[in-house]
Amino acid sequence: MKSLINEFEKILILAVFFLILTEHITLLNIIVALAIAYFIAKLSDSKVFLSPYIKRKVLMKWLIYGSILFFEVVKANIQVAMITLSRHMNISPRVVTYESKLSDEWLLTILANSITLTPGTMTVDIKGNQLLIHCLNQSYSEGLSEMHLEKKLCEIERAING
Repeated sequence: MKSLINEFEKILILAVFFLILTEHITLLNIIVALAIAYFIAKLSDSKVFLSPYIKRKVLMKWLIYGSILFFEVVKANIQVAMITLSRHMNISPRVVTYESKLSDEWLLTILANSITLTPGTMTVDIKGNQLLIHCLNQSYSEGLSEMHLEKKLCEIERAING
């Protein structure tokens, strides 16, 4: 019975993710989301799938991470818009190396993609736990040292491993 619940949770999470990415939520999109989620869940090996990352004790941390990411994206959009609309366009592009405290490859990929989602920064490469990040100006590169996103992902990593 427990494996059936985990299977249902996987299908539900995948379907919800698919629906978030769709433009309109229609009956057809819901059916397609459930069908694709079902096939992905069946084809995936339960040990390799997202099961370690999706536990009840970690779910709230993921929700907090999502809200922090949303806030950071909105804040960066406003900052980049102000830079773009200003007369002097205060930019000094640079590529910096950032060493992450994360050891989990999947969580490191989440961090790299989150950095790329945030306007003004883009992850160019990942080597080990080092990220090569293109920043629009110096303040963005300085802001990497106090990254809230990485702190939350470190909490998630500790919860998964501990």
